[in-house]
Amino acid sequence: FVLVGHKCDLAAERAVSAEEAGHLAATLGMAFVETSARSNLNVELVFQTLAGGIQRALGQGGLALHQGCDGVRLIPSQSHRRPS
Repeated sequence: FVLVGHKCDLAAERAVSAEEAGHLAATLGMAFVETSARSNLNVELVFQTLAGGIQRALGQGGLALHQGCDGVRLIPSQSHRRPS
């Protein structure tokens, strides 16, 4: 799971601080990433993080594939942005 804080470009309208969200995510054992679709900030990173988690869970036996499914394939990208 990934907790996504969206519309981080609208800081004045923020209902939850990044610190609160990060703490919640850590408590729940998941990643936290703030995103902005408007500026394309961390959008691809969220999908890469989620796909990587799925791939790890498949490798560790935590998930089982449905019949006819080939699993998850990650394609490295040069456009990653790391969360702050």
